[in-house]
Amino acid sequence: MEKALEGIKVIEVGGAAAMPLVGMLMGSWGAEVIHIEPPARGDMMRDFLAQGVAGWAKPHPVNYIWEHVGRNKKSIAINMETPEGRSILHKLIASADVFLNNLRPYEMEKFGLPYEILSKINPRIVYANLTGYGTQGPEENVGGYDSVAFWARSGVMDLMHDFDTAPNISRPAYGDSITSHSLLAGVMAALFIRERTGAGQQVEVSLYNTATWVLGFDISCCLITGEDVFRPQRKTMGNPIRNLYPTKDNRWIMLGMTNAQHYWPDFCKVIGRPELEKDPKFATYEARAQNSAELVSIIEATFRSKTCAEWLKILRATRLIWSPVATPLEVTQDEQAQANEFFVDWDHPQYGKIKVLNNPIKLKRTPARIHGKAPDLGEHTATVLQELGFSPEAISKMKKDGVVG
Repeated sequence: MEKALEGIKVIEVGGAAAMPLVGMLMGSWGAEVIHIEPPARGDMMRDFLAQGVAGWAKPHPVNYIWEHVGRNKKSIAINMETPEGRSILHKLIASADVFLNNLRPYEMEKFGLPYEILSKINPRIVYANLTGYGTQGPEENVGGYDSVAFWARSGVMDLMHDFDTAPNISRPAYGDSITSHSLLAGVMAALFIRERTGAGQQVEVSLYNTATWVLGFDISCCLITGEDVFRPQRKTMGNPIRNLYPTKDNRWIMLGMTNAQHYWPDFCKVIGRPELEKDPKFATYEARAQNSAELVSIIEATFRSKTCAEWLKILRATRLIWSPVATPLEVTQDEQAQANEFFVDWDHPQYGKIKVLNNPIKLKRTPARIHGKAPDLGEHTATVLQELGFSPEAISKMKKDGVVG
């Protein structure tokens, strides 16, 4: 059974990435996802790549960003500024299972889409809302993309750099992609609960809230202690074998031995420094923490003695926990990623044979599939409206009047 969510209808209002990624993933399991776009202008993601994402992406004839967020969907262009457009949207929601949106409270009111109204139209609707900062409080109507609401506001950005360097700017849709899974989990839980109770409900997720959850160990520390968290620095890392080291050819290797004492004897042998194992300055976790700056310097000098390729050959023969710091291009060529179907080949009707990211959630009995390309603007307007009972003449008039596109 490939289309496990066949029969589930999802209406999507909004743009950017976090909320639309949920629709794309649900569509890969067979849900009917109808993406609402403004006529003429369309979704901002359609043109994001052509703009170079403000210097963060490479323009290409294959609109890979739009395909990533928009595939597996239908597109219907509706002018929500008009009463007729809002009426059409209400009719769509009346027969839907899920209403995905990233509207702020004032936009919900403006377009006649608050939960109180839609739940009367359809008591079974799962009303899934994603915002930057949440729907309550003094900033309920403040806009927020992942770079500000997820990365900067939460504390993630502050913790992800050494004291003598500027904070790292997030990659495009980094926080969006993580937050999309929070919203997807909420939607699927609400659908499951609806099967038991018969009633829909609201699902609320925000970029800011998800980021604090992602930073859960650190935020929990602040909640309990009332103090800020430790800011470990690479050159003085308390656990030197859970740290980052440069190689002779200026690549980097991440050591990830959190359970440090277990791996310490083997690590000393692997790097050719067996004398370090029982050195009183480094023999225990506490001793290594106390003398971390000296040990980090020793390990760094050792790693700088060989190229990354030489270290990979050595480390792959061990049971140590480590990883090369790979580039995104190297990830696409990684045998492990390919073996686990991170990517999928696709014969795109416009672009021909391409590779795209697969749904990362693997359901073995009901696998995800690509069921359609990212739609052209308004590609399904006429079809969807006819299914709602509008005649061709009525649709033609609405297009002429600018209600739909």
